[in-house]
Amino acid sequence: MNHNEISGIEKIFEIVMAFNGEANYENLLDIILEKMMELTNSDAGTLYIMEDEKLYFRIMRNNTLKKFLSAGDRIDLPPIPLTPDNIDNVSSYAAIRNEIVVVDDVYVSERFNFSGPKDYDKITGYRTRSMLVLPLTAYRDDKPKVLGVIQLLNAIDPNTGEPCEYRNVFDPPVIPAIANIASNTLGNLIHLSEIQMLFHSFASAMARAIDERSSYNSNHTTNVTNFAENFAAYLTANYPEGHRLYFDEKRTEEISMAAILHDIGKIITPLEVMDKSDKLSAKLFDVRYRFQIKKLQLENARLSGKMTEDEYSAQSAELENARNLVEERTNPSYISDEQIEEIKTLSRFTYTNCMGEEAPILEPDDIEALSVRVGTLTAKERDTMQEHVSSTMRILEKASFSKYYANVIEWARSHHEFINGTGYPRGLKAEELPIETRILTILISTRR
Repeated sequence: MNHNEISGIEKIFEIVMAFNGEANYENLLDIILEKMMELTNSDAGTLYIMEDEKLYFRIMRNNTLKKFLSAGDRIDLPPIPLTPDNIDNVSSYAAIRNEIVVVDDVYVSERFNFSGPKDYDKITGYRTRSMLVLPLTAYRDDKPKVLGVIQLLNAIDPNTGEPCEYRNVFDPPVIPAIANIASNTLGNLIHLSEIQMLFHSFASAMARAIDERSSYNSNHTTNVTNFAENFAAYLTANYPEGHRLYFDEKRTEEISMAAILHDIGKIITPLEVMDKSDKLSAKLFDVRYRFQIKKLQLENARLSGKMTEDEYSAQSAELENARNLVEERTNPSYISDEQIEEIKTLSRFTYTNCMGEEAPILEPDDIEALSVRVGTLTAKERDTMQEHVSSTMRILEKASFSKYYANVIEWARSHHEFINGTGYPRGLKAEELPIETRILTILISTRR
């Protein structure tokens, strides 16, 4: 094997590795055209992508004119329809027939309508001569699917540096083989993207269902996810690649997924806890009812002569003050130690229940609920609410996350941990909390 043959094999390996080493769709399109131009020693090339039975212009490279349009650039050119009446367009033909087309000189060939390249030459002063058109065809379940078309222009003779015909396209069939590898790599990436999109949409649907369970949650998950993605984009724009605050595409996708799934455990949190808007919540109706019964019992005692008017007036006023205090304290406002002690005195108010037994108007659970210093949840209810984090972990651990989402479970399960160790459920401290978890915790705390 001579030096040129070894060099050629090394070049093929380099191209294949370049294809397989890229996970970004638009970057892969750029690499495919660039490497196919290198392999064929082409001066120019365009790449079209198939969508809705049309070929859409995505990339253009022209070395002579020093003009480059990448997949990320805005290109306002009409798509090429893949219809029988457009079969005289060489790219359309290659896609419809799934066939490689070699043209020695577009100005001599009468096989296709080359008005497009000729018009381009008139505008730019370029001279299109030879053309090699390769369909990008991937196979799934042994069925071909054309993903796009590569149109290569003007093979350059290495000896003269002048445009020439495309030679040895099929013998040996290296060019078609590399085009097939590019097609299958692109097809696999599209398939992977479709799977990721399906997973993302399913996760988003689950998160939406959880948010809609509770008016309190509302658009919480959507807001947290949007802010996480925007904050990641902000950090990426302000820090260089490789910096610990730089978020590449994979890292951004991971924190987005962690944001979407961080409250998945709330699917089993009781609504009466999650939606508890005041301290007594549903129990307030029962407490009001007991106060009303007690009021009627006092009136009955007065009318039956078991209680004097003064006694009735004094006890009725005291009862009304107690009821007003309950109504005031059930609101989720902060209360002091003195106010808590005042609430505890309400346990002395009793009434006669339907069994003829003396019972407290405010049961121990009611006194506990009204004595909550901040918010609406009792210690037991808060434990129930906090359990959603552990539930999130248990649910996510049942899913098979790929390496692409390797960090999602850890970031999602730690969104209520604080750097001073006072968070839950594990009481982690600063050195144990990654940047992504800190970002989620801040956003979750501010986006209620």
